[in-house]
Amino acid sequence: MGAINHHSGVLTRSPNGLFGGVCEGLARRYDMPVGLIRLAWLASVLFFGTGVLLYLVLWWIVPRSDELPVEPVIWERDELGRPSAPLARTEVDRMFLGVCGGLARRWQIDPSLVRLGALSLAVVSLGTSVLAYLIAALVMPTQSEANKNKHLNL
Repeated sequence: MGAINHHSGVLTRSPNGLFGGVCEGLARRYDMPVGLIRLAWLASVLFFGTGVLLYLVLWWIVPRSDELPVEPVIWERDELGRPSAPLARTEVDRMFLGVCGGLARRWQIDPSLVRLGALSLAVVSLGTSVLAYLIAALVMPTQSEANKNKHLNL
């Protein structure tokens, strides 16, 4: 297997971590000792009680470094000539309906951060943001639909 760039800006789980690889992935991403991350996690479990839930959420949201989804994108140029991804749901990097993955690709940020933000917003808004997510899933086309519509318009 080829070398993995751990400072690529995308948070990934380690395939050979102790339990899910979340702590080792965080340590690699932020260039910190893995023991320090595990100690911080243990402190959050013992003193605050939120560490287990956060670990499980990160285990679900963050992809493993050897299973990063790659989806070809036809980039468009904006009004200033800069390349940008079309606003479309992703078909590969998806956890539910592909909205967060599509937004992350459009904004060129880590999809795990978008998913964590969406999940946090769903908790804080007592679930009302879930309705906005579902509406976005209905309105945003998938990548293949966007490509097909683009070719029809040419």
